[in-house]
Amino acid sequence: MTIAVDAMGGDDAPAEIVKGAFKAAKGSKAKILLVGNEKAIRKHLPPLYKRRGIEIVHCDDYIRMDESAGTGLRKRNEASLVVAARLVKDGKAQALVSAGNTGALHQIALLEVGRLKGIRRPALAALLPSEGEPVLALDLGANADCKPEYLLQFAWMGSTYSHRVMGIKSPRVGLLNIGTEEGKGNSLVNQAHELLEKSEGLNFVGNVEPGSIFAGDVDVVVCDGFVGNMMLKSAEAISEFILKRMKQAATTNARAKLGGLMLRPSLRSLKQDISHSDHGGAILLGLKGIVIKCHGRADRETVCNGIKAAEQALESDVLGRIGENLSSGVEA
Repeated sequence: MTIAVDAMGGDDAPAEIVKGAFKAAKGSKAKILLVGNEKAIRKHLPPLYKRRGIEIVHCDDYIRMDESAGTGLRKRNEASLVVAARLVKDGKAQALVSAGNTGALHQIALLEVGRLKGIRRPALAALLPSEGEPVLALDLGANADCKPEYLLQFAWMGSTYSHRVMGIKSPRVGLLNIGTEEGKGNSLVNQAHELLEKSEGLNFVGNVEPGSIFAGDVDVVVCDGFVGNMMLKSAEAISEFILKRMKQAATTNARAKLGGLMLRPSLRSLKQDISHSDHGGAILLGLKGIVIKCHGRADRETVCNGIKAAEQALESDVLGRIGENLSSGVEA
């Protein structure tokens, strides 16, 4: 298997991207293609990098993090993200990993990699921490406006990923809503609820509130991209705020400092639990290739785990299984 990595995408590219790819290559079965400016990439690689199955695909251009995802991006033939996506399109790679511009990645992946047959809209999915196993949430921002049929497909794609990649036999699927009672929410959620309830073979457990996600009451949670993105950003902001206040409280006086010192290992563990680095990033489900979006602030650990997530998704043939489900008539 071959994984194309956009070496120029991300706040700390290419340094952290390249170092993360080199770390991921150790013990990996995958060939890794680092796409970007060869001179800039080589600065962060040891001389014998080829022994780890790493190759450089040179290109001169890259898409900046602050660029608008306009229609002209696809014509940027020498941009690292476009080149990486075309490697997947042409069958020279089976997965793409990028920490670059989210809007650009979504647009280029959709146009170049293309959707699986029968998929209405691809969805951005990521694992959220819970009291039990991580919960897969989708859509987290790819589709701000949705139809009920899209949410049904998101549920099937999420259930398939949870089963094939995470090993959950019959994933519990919940629909994110403002209450658990049937009939709550807007017309989109109510119509989607009806479709999900009638979908044979899907372990749909009904409406869930955000608290149920973090309690681990479901394995997959489905929502439209606007709601999902707001939920994700709110959760990230709240967790960062709480950790910051806890650190401040631990330095107010000598007693607090002593308590903070004793709590340091637990706080470090908590920070790790809610960090985006552990799972590598989000996966754009519903495309003909595996596309992983790492956080824009991705460090080498995040990139390494993003590449491992791509490798795991390829090994589990999650795309093939999604295609089988669609051909069996589970799509809307």
